[in-house]
Amino acid sequence: MISQQNISPNTPMGANLVRDGGATFRTWAPRATAVYVNGVFGGVAQTGQVANLLMAKDANGYWTGFIAQAQEGDLYRFWVDNVTHGYKRDPYARELATDAPFPNCNCFIRSANAYPWHDAAFVTPDFSNMIVYQAHIGTYAISQPGVASTFLDLIGKIPYLVALGANVLQPLPIDEVETDPSMGYNGADLFSPDFPYVVTDPVVLNQYLGTINALLQAKGLSPLAINDISSGYAQLKATVDLCHVYGIAVVFDVVYNHAGGFSVNNQLDDNCIYYFDRVADVGNNNDSLYFTDQDRGTGGLSFALWNNDVRQFLINNAQYFINEFHVDGFRYDEISDLISMNCDWGWSCCCDLTSTLRFIKPRLLQNAEFWPGEVANYPKSTQ
Repeated sequence: MISQQNISPNTPMGANLVRDGGATFRTWAPRATAVYVNGVFGGVAQTGQVANLLMAKDANGYWTGFIAQAQEGDLYRFWVDNVTHGYKRDPYARELATDAPFPNCNCFIRSANAYPWHDAAFVTPDFSNMIVYQAHIGTYAISQPGVASTFLDLIGKIPYLVALGANVLQPLPIDEVETDPSMGYNGADLFSPDFPYVVTDPVVLNQYLGTINALLQAKGLSPLAINDISSGYAQLKATVDLCHVYGIAVVFDVVYNHAGGFSVNNQLDDNCIYYFDRVADVGNNNDSLYFTDQDRGTGGLSFALWNNDVRQFLINNAQYFINEFHVDGFRYDEISDLISMNCDWGWSCCCDLTSTLRFIKPRLLQNAEFWPGEVANYPKSTQ
């Protein structure tokens, strides 16, 4: 079932469809004794800790495999054998499924290249000419009390934003959080859009499609089909796309100083990144692969930025937003906390992150929230 076909040292993280069919899978679990891919591939359930679903481990602790039957929209997750073995969500999942109540849900395989973009002519506005509008997706365009508004609701407000003169939209964090409603600063699945912001009802989706296509038609652009916006992953792309069509840049608010909660209804979420690949209990939170025991009251633990693989996870997240969602920049939450909880590693991580992204997209907007009073000792060059 699983093979090393289409696998190379450059195989991307997570689940990725390949041109000739099937999908590669790659995850980081250096302490694990075994990692299995389980899911429903091409309509056939493949589950269990069995040899034909076992991924191969390299010298750096990365596990890879290829499943020829895997298709767009298939469900999957990893079973990680270690001190705390069990099912884990893919930290790089593009979207989480609703096949089971969160946090015990699967991940979706999503095609990175399926959405038909319309924004090739868009140019990020100059810094001297920016009018920034900040919005919380879930509360910005509510039409029914107690029900969060969605990415597609925001699309309907684009003419209003244009009339205001806004040319930069900065939504609060949009990735999946453990508890809803939320402002978004307790993210747990950094690559997946948050559930309440996604439309799943096909009838309702058709209504939004009419709004989207009217906006595209007004600009002389080709319409979308229902399949183009059927997933939450695609709906977020459509939001950025339509903003660009109407001259509005999009800046994502990202939280790299911490993550978590990691509990749902006061029950630990042992499917999450915090429990992905642990060591035996050492008496504090340093037994997590991705995190340290440092917490500044930010709602979760600091990422272990001394570890280059953890740094790369965050850099990969930002690259993902640029490459797959065409974002124009980032507002980095509480970088002062990131530095204070990580000593020299925090500052050098910021340098690695920003220089990498500037190389990828020279016009990228980068704005760091920084409070010097929260940092006892930080490099003189930052003062």
